[in-house]
Amino acid sequence: MKSRISKEIKRISKLDSYVRPSKIEDAFKLDSNENFALDFEFINAIAADAVKKTDIREYPLEQLDRLYLELARYTGVNEKFIGIGSGSDQIIELLLSTLGKDCRATVFTPTFSYFINRCELHGIKVDEIPLDKNFELDLKPFLKSAEKSDIVYLCSPNNPTGNQIDKKTISKVIESLKDKLILVDEAYSDFADYSLSDSATKRDNVIVLRTLSKAFGLAGARVGYMITNEKLADLFRTTIQSPYPVSTLSLTIAAGVLEKSDFVKNTINEIKNERKRMFGRLASVNGIKAFKSDANFIFMETGRKYNALLKALDAADIVVKALGKMNGRNGCMRVTIGTKEMNEKFLNCVEEAAS
Repeated sequence: MKSRISKEIKRISKLDSYVRPSKIEDAFKLDSNENFALDFEFINAIAADAVKKTDIREYPLEQLDRLYLELARYTGVNEKFIGIGSGSDQIIELLLSTLGKDCRATVFTPTFSYFINRCELHGIKVDEIPLDKNFELDLKPFLKSAEKSDIVYLCSPNNPTGNQIDKKTISKVIESLKDKLILVDEAYSDFADYSLSDSATKRDNVIVLRTLSKAFGLAGARVGYMITNEKLADLFRTTIQSPYPVSTLSLTIAAGVLEKSDFVKNTINEIKNERKRMFGRLASVNGIKAFKSDANFIFMETGRKYNALLKALDAADIVVKALGKMNGRNGCMRVTIGTKEMNEKFLNCVEEAAS
């Protein structure tokens, strides 16, 4: 037994480890897709009210029920189709650790690296199918791989590229793979054109993953949810998930923000307008290729200007996600769409450094 554990520890120690980004005081933090455009006072007031209403000596019971009701109202699907987790990351972790044993998974790349890393942790073989040069899904090779797999992961809108998979294409994937577990990660769908939430309730094998970390500005509260068929949702809630996965305070805050989802939707529209404005400005900068986005960030290729841009952004205390070479493209980076002030400072810095 000892030698088996030692062997497993040795295997895990060789895997990629997560390195938390450093917090730079007074910097514009545009590297993690947090929603700084959502008014701080709005969130703070809801959090303060939640503290007053919460008795943290008690386990969360009615607070969990309340959040299920608010999520059902927001998504338009019955609460019996919903499962709540400590961020969508925790839901992914639970699904892989309980359903992914001795499995093979198919993903397209580049995509959300957390999923691939967790598959590797649990010994799940991953087949990576590259997106085409425009970061669109190449359907034929993807389906060929997926037919040999047990789990299929589709991040849409995709992180880090920002584009949402064409609805007809993703529907064709789902129709073609009725005997596979299909995970559709919709962390950024609040900023996009459509969601598969409703159709997931009618499928035996589709799970839509969503979060309150992005559009709803609750990255620090760690609240995510999944939408699937009633049988699988019930199994997740009663058996797979731990009894109290999310703190009473986080549940109360999340329900409070969802109650005021109209305010959040106004902020989402503001982010969309800023996204359009930023894309237009970036597209006009010589030597930079910006990609149209359906999320709250923009992916761009900067080529030979990469190092100079990073240096200029660092000097201006602007933090972006530096990605380097990716899928044959050079000098890739991802920038979160923040407040208008943040975005303007970023754009001015890029335009000046790239000139």
